[in-house]
Amino acid sequence: MKTDIIINLIILMIFITSWMVSAPQNNKLLTENVKNIGVGGHLFAIAVDKSMEYGFDGYVYGFAANRELLDNYMKQFNAQFIGMRHPYQFMIDDVAAQTIREVYDYEWTDAKI
Repeated sequence: MKTDIIINLIILMIFITSWMVSAPQNNKLLTENVKNIGVGGHLFAIAVDKSMEYGFDGYVYGFAANRELLDNYMKQFNAQFIGMRHPYQFMIDDVAAQTIREVYDYEWTDAKI
């Protein structure tokens, strides 16, 4: 049961991240006036929160689209390269997850994720 939940979370995160990264209004290479800044960090925060909610201590596993994005995840979010099932597979551990939660918090809203 928990395995199915985490797999679905990973698939959802990959889908959402792919869409947000490729959205032209969020791509600083395509526009000077980026509509949404910090999208990736907030998506990771959501994934970390869901991981904690389901008892996985904030661990998140995923696949970057390319080496440049993987390097960015490792630099910005302290992700760790795994590369076992995919050449750009990464993991965010519980320590990195806590940092992400501290940086990308939702204290400004009562919205539930």
